[in-house]
Amino acid sequence: MKRYIEIVYDNSGSMTDRIGNNAKYEIAQELSKKEILPVIARKGDEVMLRLLGEGCNPNTSKSESLTKTYGTNRKEMLTRIKKITHDQLTPLFYTILDSIEACKKEIADEYLIFVLTDGDDTCRVKIEELIDQDVIDKYVKFYKVLLVQLAVDSKTSSNNLTGFTSYLGGQSILLGRNDSSSTMRNKMKKALNTSGFSLKLPLEHCYESQPGFDLSWEEIEPLGIDFHQALLLHNKELLSWLPESSKQVTALELAELKFLFGLCFKSGLPDELVLTMLAQLKKPYYYSHDCIYWDFAVARWEYFIPQNIINQVENPDARNEDGLNDVYEENDLHKRLETYDDRQIYKVGYAEQEMLAFVLKPQVASEKPWDIELKPGDLVKFKKR
Repeated sequence: MKRYIEIVYDNSGSMTDRIGNNAKYEIAQELSKKEILPVIARKGDEVMLRLLGEGCNPNTSKSESLTKTYGTNRKEMLTRIKKITHDQLTPLFYTILDSIEACKKEIADEYLIFVLTDGDDTCRVKIEELIDQDVIDKYVKFYKVLLVQLAVDSKTSSNNLTGFTSYLGGQSILLGRNDSSSTMRNKMKKALNTSGFSLKLPLEHCYESQPGFDLSWEEIEPLGIDFHQALLLHNKELLSWLPESSKQVTALELAELKFLFGLCFKSGLPDELVLTMLAQLKKPYYYSHDCIYWDFAVARWEYFIPQNIINQVENPDARNEDGLNDVYEENDLHKRLETYDDRQIYKVGYAEQEMLAFVLKPQVASEKPWDIELKPGDLVKFKKR
């Protein structure tokens, strides 16, 4: 089976910020080495490493995201990741669009897009304006998309990243600033498993506990499960606990019983296939049919990806998160501070009470131009009013 995998790596300036004793990019390198690379670059995989583009105009050569194909060479890919410089803004959505366009050109059995970022898109574009619903329905909904938010502190940024991933039908997870290294690794491991990037078996449990009250068999049997069927499942060494008519059943025990009962008695599947299916899971069978499903096309269990309906909102502060102060020209000012509006032509004037700071003011055609002009490439300090 051939898998085409896009790894989108955030090489923005904010990746140099620190979490405890380590820079964010150092944490990303460690996660790449210990969790991400071990589950990709397997036999048949074609892996592409994609860095962020340099601008917000998709029609210029500089704005195209930078890529290199690594096939199954994990060592070479890790070496490249460790040499990445972090000096960009975050044209994330344009870069993801590049990944989607690359997937459309490839012939593979599965398409996977993995994104690691520490902030929101800084081009102030909405994902639905770049990728229309027809492309989603025809291509992207069949891809597996996982977006990892590394210490994204802004609730607005985190909302937009989650909303973006939901729009693509993927999964988003947050590795919090206060998470320990082991917690981050565990979160990453589980996300790689549930999103379908990892092909390791058995699947991780869907739950470890269940809410609810203990029930007697008189209360359980109206659900369609009788005591003797539960006993039969235990005698086949499938049910992890011994049913006793005089004892009540806990919520956790009942959840396991419901999963096995549905598979063994209600599905109509032959016993040989059921045992093959259960071999991909681990005892006790803490799974549910709204958590995993059997994909007959590939003969393996898959997780349902939970979807949230979240709207992307305006986030002008995202530009400040990358910590870059340069303003330069590229047909237009692509790297600009939050108060710059690309729908206006600007002139520079002095603030009324702060002579060292500049204030940008739009030039209206009917007004007399100011003496000092903002020229592309000028270094400007923006002042909020």
